[in-house]
Amino acid sequence: MSNQSVSEVPGVPCSLVLAAALLSACGGDGKDAPVAQVPSTRPLAPVLSCSTSSLQAGAAGATLTAASLVTASNGASYCRVDGHVTTQGPAATSNQVRFVVAMPQSFKARYFFAGEGGSAGFIPAPDEKLLAEGYAFAGSDAGSPTPGLNWMFAADRTKATDYDQRGVHVSSAATQSLVSAYYGLKDAANANRKMYRYFDGCSGGGRMGLVAASIYPDDFDGVVVGAPGLNVNNQVMFGKVSKYLIDHPDAWISPTQLQALDAALLQKFDGADGAVDGLISDPGKVSIDASMWALFTPAQQGLLRIVVDGMDDFGQTYPGFTLGNPNGWTAFMFGTTPPPWSMNPADGRLPPASYLVFDTTSRGMFGPTYDFATRFSFADSLDVNGWNAMYKNVYPASGNIKVANLNPFFQRGGKMLFWHGTADNGISLTDTRRFYADLAAAQGGQAKLSQMAQLFEVPGTQHCGGGIGAQDVAAQALPALVDWVENGKAPAQLIGNRAAGAALPARSFLLCPSPQRAVFRGGVANPGGLDVNNAANWDCKSS
Repeated sequence: MSNQSVSEVPGVPCSLVLAAALLSACGGDGKDAPVAQVPSTRPLAPVLSCSTSSLQAGAAGATLTAASLVTASNGASYCRVDGHVTTQGPAATSNQVRFVVAMPQSFKARYFFAGEGGSAGFIPAPDEKLLAEGYAFAGSDAGSPTPGLNWMFAADRTKATDYDQRGVHVSSAATQSLVSAYYGLKDAANANRKMYRYFDGCSGGGRMGLVAASIYPDDFDGVVVGAPGLNVNNQVMFGKVSKYLIDHPDAWISPTQLQALDAALLQKFDGADGAVDGLISDPGKVSIDASMWALFTPAQQGLLRIVVDGMDDFGQTYPGFTLGNPNGWTAFMFGTTPPPWSMNPADGRLPPASYLVFDTTSRGMFGPTYDFATRFSFADSLDVNGWNAMYKNVYPASGNIKVANLNPFFQRGGKMLFWHGTADNGISLTDTRRFYADLAAAQGGQAKLSQMAQLFEVPGTQHCGGGIGAQDVAAQALPALVDWVENGKAPAQLIGNRAAGAALPARSFLLCPSPQRAVFRGGVANPGGLDVNNAANWDCKSS
């Protein structure tokens, strides 16, 4: 070997370089012992043309419908391939899971699959930034025909099964096979090349990543899991909030009232996390006091208690939402107008997301005419437990995510990076904390878990984005995950960013792996006048 240091061989684990060096030294002229082959990190060029006829044989049973070279906005070209995989059952029907894969002209043996939130149902646009960095990009509609928040397609249980678990698996298998064929990864010349496979998704996309790792542990090497929808009772909680509002229209809380609550919380608790910075980093230190309760009528207080305290109905539980930034509750849970709501946009009374989620999921499971507003009672154990059981029957993978199911993924070396906003207004941060704690217990403690999975909490960020916190966490998480998977370096921190806005300055956030928390060096008093908006003035410390 040359005099280049071990740390200077990019993308190659130190153990491989040291092994190669030792074997070379012991082998003398090379005839006494084989020399370990260090995998090449050179970019790969295509070995096939970008056409359906050339690529179809490598599609692993998928049907290719289009293939063409596309010029990106930066002038670079990539091969875009569209296709579908036909699935069968469990109903007496078939379905098509549509996918896209985009392959750059210079490939660095990294494959990226984009998970989708909500009800999926669309083909994601190739990420030109990732393509420029040498990634192959893939994604699918997960077998769902309806984007947004519409799960009525589940009346066809074949489509439900695709959305639940099969769609991501068959589309990732097909697109990984296409990438392998396009660059000749199975050719003798590339015998030492490994294609690293990454998944990234938030909300429903985070659920997709967890399901994939649980059921198909060989599909990906690293998974970014943002604010995952991992608990069926998250949807039941949405239904409980919506049903309370439908039954008690006078309980509706206006955006102005939520802004007043947010201002009161910030005024009292801004410094409780050790910094006066205009946001609440640790919502566990926050509670609604008597003066804040007085801002609301008794009916509104009843609604707030459901949202903050969570649900515990006939054994079905879900933790409440944090008080990190209540302003976000309008869009997700309360709506911009009180009930009755209307699905006609012209009426100006569209329902909140929580209503749409529970309503369309219920109709997909029980039939298109099922109206939970009139037929479901949270005072009836048969309704509550029956809904939970039906969901687990229709979506068995999503409805039964267990920490033990991740063991095979971790045992083969898979890494998982969780992140969740402390002001999440759609999925409870507390529930992700619960799942992560259960995962730590199953893996023998936090120290052992941190070698395979980490959780980063993001101050001020709402559901997958929005709010006043960092807005680029997923983009920052991916390179950290890549370094962990390929070089064995677990991330000690992430840096998230918020662009300047009309009312807020630009800010960088130090994000720490749980149970550590970011601590401001200046403290509440900040006698040295340190810039609280600069991540360099914060440290990760054990809480």
